[in-house]
Amino acid sequence: MIYLVGVGSGDPELITVKAVNTLKSCKVIAGWRSVIDRFDFIKTDSSKEIVYLNYKEQEKQIPELVKRSKTIDIAILFHGDPMVSDYQFLDRIKKECAKVGVRYVILSGISSVLRALAYVEKDLSQVIFITFHVRGDLDYSIIGKSIALGRDLLIIPEPYPDGVKKIAQVLLSLNCNPTLTVMEKLTFSDEKIYTVTAEQVVNDDLKFSDLVIVHVPSCLRNS
Repeated sequence: MIYLVGVGSGDPELITVKAVNTLKSCKVIAGWRSVIDRFDFIKTDSSKEIVYLNYKEQEKQIPELVKRSKTIDIAILFHGDPMVSDYQFLDRIKKECAKVGVRYVILSGISSVLRALAYVEKDLSQVIFITFHVRGDLDYSIIGKSIALGRDLLIIPEPYPDGVKKIAQVLLSLNCNPTLTVMEKLTFSDEKIYTVTAEQVVNDDLKFSDLVIVHVPSCLRNS
């Protein structure tokens, strides 16, 4: 069996009891180093095999893990929740499971998106969620299409220093200069919140980390 485990956002105390119990029962724990190393109970357990995934080798690592899960329980860790802005990684694992006939279980986790919603005091039903934290071609026209619906946007930018700037540039091209709430490293000990206009982001060439969520208030409401 292979378990796809959401372990919560940056704060290690946000991991669920279900996730902890599952990880304790699995012989092999795999995931990105930045995710695994948050949890001392994993790192200090000498009975477990830890597999650190990396972008260069994951095409080889994932099939190997899936094949091994035919005979032993393996957990693959996901930052936040497996179903929030991680569909490409998740789909890669699911396809390998289908190839070799391995069952998988998805364990939900607490996403930083929930922390972002709490900070801006919005219900999930009141926003349109967009992610650009994906590989391949990106379609920024989705921003304009979403704005036309008159809803607030919650956006995960590209994971680069200028990710927020790209969003701001699109907004300005639509004659929209809202006050953005840029939420960086949510639930981590060094969480930071910035309130800036789209114009300020572009003019001051502001840069942010690769762990950011941006709240864009409705441009129609503020026009």
